[in-house]
Amino acid sequence: MAEEAAAPWILVTNDDGVDSPALVPLLRCLAAIAPVQTVVPAGERSWASKVLTRFGQLQARRLPREQFEVWAVEGGYPADCANLGLYTLFPSPPALVVSGVNVGTNTGLAYFLSSGTVGAAIEGALAGVPALAFSVELKAEEYTRWRQHRDAGASALWHHAAEVAGQITAEVWRGGLPAGAALLNVNMPAGVTRQSPRRFAALTPSCYGAFFGRGQAPDSFIYGLSGLRTDDPEGRGDIAALGRGEVALTPIRLALDAPPLAADLQRFEQA
Repeated sequence: MAEEAAAPWILVTNDDGVDSPALVPLLRCLAAIAPVQTVVPAGERSWASKVLTRFGQLQARRLPREQFEVWAVEGGYPADCANLGLYTLFPSPPALVVSGVNVGTNTGLAYFLSSGTVGAAIEGALAGVPALAFSVELKAEEYTRWRQHRDAGASALWHHAAEVAGQITAEVWRGGLPAGAALLNVNMPAGVTRQSPRRFAALTPSCYGAFFGRGQAPDSFIYGLSGLRTDDPEGRGDIAALGRGEVALTPIRLALDAPPLAADLQRFEQA
């Protein structure tokens, strides 16, 4: 067990793993706000949504990342890491959960629901702890280099993204989340700086379309996204905000049920 936290503290997690180029810059900024504890997957666990390891065993070990000590969870998903940080590894729960900064964006409903970064933040929100999910856009060539070679590059981007994430986190630390929100989803454009405009934006309605293409083996299929489809003709969503070079702030509620109409009550209910 870790030593007892004497003051309110921040739990940091991500889905890109312990070697994420965004991790240490973020920790530097957050450590200026409050004590920080970090629990992250040992390797990348993107696109994991809110998967929890019910069957199997997790192994958590402490590793140094520059001046910070980080818990790396072998076999763990982002939501596993958040849950361990909320309930198990430390003697007191965090006052805030910060997930990210994700390498790549989590804009639009389809990506939002698939994101491990968001999944970890939801785990915090379900525990009643305010949560933030941060993501940053990369230029196409930078993202390809990261995916293919694990080459971080773009060091200025991680610094600027961490700075903006730190400023927004500090505001939530002081005054709480936006009214009615369980978590705040934040997406930053590739050229983000402290001076980038910040705007509230809706979660863009979106759909993947076909997610798989034919593999080489018979009856096999591999990832082959055919193109994201969106429905935002007035440009009010987070995808459009990023296209304008804005930091998109999207407050999220976890109330998913739809109130039934009187006609629905007659159709479905039974005394």
